[in-house]
Amino acid sequence: MANFQYGFNDFNVDFRAQQNVTFTQGWDVHRLALTFEVTARGDYAVDAPFLVSGSLWTYEMPSPASWIGVLHAPSGPVGLKAFMQTLTLETTVTDQQLRGLEKLRAGADLSLRAQLTLTALEYAKHWPVAQDQEVIRIPHATWSNALVQLDAGAFVDVLIPVTTVEARATGARRIREAKTAIRDGRYEHAVALARAALDPVREACNTRKVHDQAAQKKAGERDQEQRWAMLTQSAYALFSGAPHDDSGTTENFTWTRADAIAAVATAAGLLARLEDLP
Repeated sequence: MANFQYGFNDFNVDFRAQQNVTFTQGWDVHRLALTFEVTARGDYAVDAPFLVSGSLWTYEMPSPASWIGVLHAPSGPVGLKAFMQTLTLETTVTDQQLRGLEKLRAGADLSLRAQLTLTALEYAKHWPVAQDQEVIRIPHATWSNALVQLDAGAFVDVLIPVTTVEARATGARRIREAKTAIRDGRYEHAVALARAALDPVREACNTRKVHDQAAQKKAGERDQEQRWAMLTQSAYALFSGAPHDDSGTTENFTWTRADAIAAVATAAGLLARLEDLP
């Protein structure tokens, strides 16, 4: 929480960031709105006007490019109240900035820092300007859903049901470990974990046998079960390139973040399908 002090403890103004975020779409440049709760404490004048300004930065992200933009209050000065009130601050972000933020956060929650300045417009007793900063932590799902509304990306989280079947529970744990590996930049390891998560799928669906039967048919002649088996076995074969370094083939495989995300999403989706199976 940001705390702005005026005079020698005359009064304080507290800013607490909320976790919601709103985008308004533009042409390559978009408006980003953040919400804060504002509370005044001490000997202040009700409705005394304050001008809020500042700048928005990334927080605890491994990149020298940390500045995002200038913050301003579109509603103009805020008047202090005897109760908590909500204030919206806005900035602009470009498509390139959004792509950069997505790469930096790598599927984790987004942490931003608001460097704020409050200027009292009718306060002459002491210096009228106070500064502080507030860290804004936006959950992964909240930020991702906002991007979807902006048409700047697509977000799908696969919920793997809780199960008492040991092999399937292990597969779900592998998916969680793989998501952590992606956030840590260990893409090859994430793909290897996605491969391991397919083991209970292959066992439950007997995909190797069904795949071999389907391989004897033309693609257009395969039934639905056989097509699922082809997908599962093909994914397993592809992901096997991560833990193996076979001479002349898989030793030359490289894995990007996009590759790892595709592998984990595929394995998670196939694993979630087992909920409908005995």
